Parts: sequence; C-alpha cells; structure tokens
Amino acid sequence: MDTTRYPDTRTRRRRWALATALAAVALATAVPTPAVAQGVGAPLVDFSLRDQHGELVTRDDLLGRRWLLNVWASWCPPCRAELPLLQRVADELADDDVGLLLLNAGERASVASGFLEAEGLELRTLVDPDARERGLEGTEDVLRRMRARGLPTTFFVDADGAVVQAFVGELTPSALAELLETAFAVRWSP
Repeated sequence: MDTTRYPDTRTRRRRWALATALAAVALATAVPTPAVAQGVGAPLVDFSLRDQHGELVTRDDLLGRRWLLNVWASWCPPCRAELPLLQRVADELADDDVGLLLLNAGERASVASGFLEAEGLELRTLVDPDARERGLEGTEDVLRRMRARGLPTTFFVDADGAVVQAFVGELTPSALAELLETAFAVRWSP
C-alpha cells in the first residue's frame, strides 16, 4: 500500500488538527468583533470630502466638538426613516455642542441633496466627489476604512476625534437617547 497517497490514521488526525487550527486562526482574524469592526476606541479615520454644497470637510474640521456621524443612502428605507429623528436631535442639541454630519454612501451630491430637499430636511451631508475633481477620495473608500458594515450606521465621535460608540441599524428615539447618555453624557428626551 502506498502510504504517501493513503496516510495512516495518526497522520490524518495531525493534518486535520492543523487544518482546523489554521481555519480557526483565519476566522478569528478575518471577522473582527463588532466594536473593532466599527472602529470604537480608535480615532476617526482621516478624510477629505465635499458636502452637498461643494464645501470641503476634513476630519480635523470636526475636532473640538462632539459629533454624530451618520452613514446613509437615499435608497435605504431605514436610513430614510431615521433622518427626521436625526434632524430633530441636531436641532435640539445644537446648544449642547453636539453636531450632526451625514456621510452618504456612494451617491452624487445631486441625488443626496435632492432627496434631503424633497423631504424638507436641512442636514449637511458628505457626498462622492464630482468625476471632474481629481485627488478627493470617494465616500466608499472612507466607509471601508471606517469599517462601516451596514446602513444606516451612526458613529459617536468625541471632541478629540475618537469614535466612542457606533450603532448599526435604524435609531429609535429611546435608543438614541440612551446612546447619547452613554457616549456623551448628554440627556435628551425623545
């Protein structure tokens, strides 16, 4: 019998154990925990994007104030559903030094701003650059570096630029109130 083609039981067990251990290591390193996946505890990634009015916004522009950074798209039903709530909280917490900035997931300025205008929302959103503008990265590049894994996602960024909390999914008033308390020690009543 050819032992190289049909290894003995002991060799097969060793190979199986090695393959299982390698698979476990690969799985553990490929699928980060939710906190790591969302960058919680890390500085917000550096970026340079334009808002829907063409104004350049960088990560450094956010320093010195606490921010809700909400990732959304006009084609996403949960995103559309939570935008009026975000408008309300932004209006009510403006005096508490908490800002709101939307980060649109891959849509052009005309699409994003058209949707916001049609809904009567006065929210600032970062959008993909115009194809004519070279040197600016796209929103999808920024989202990949932020490890944003779903829509909508809301990042809670402190005044030093660190991501202190992240929430994936549609925010409810009670969930948002709890997250604001936890992340920023800000009381907000829905």
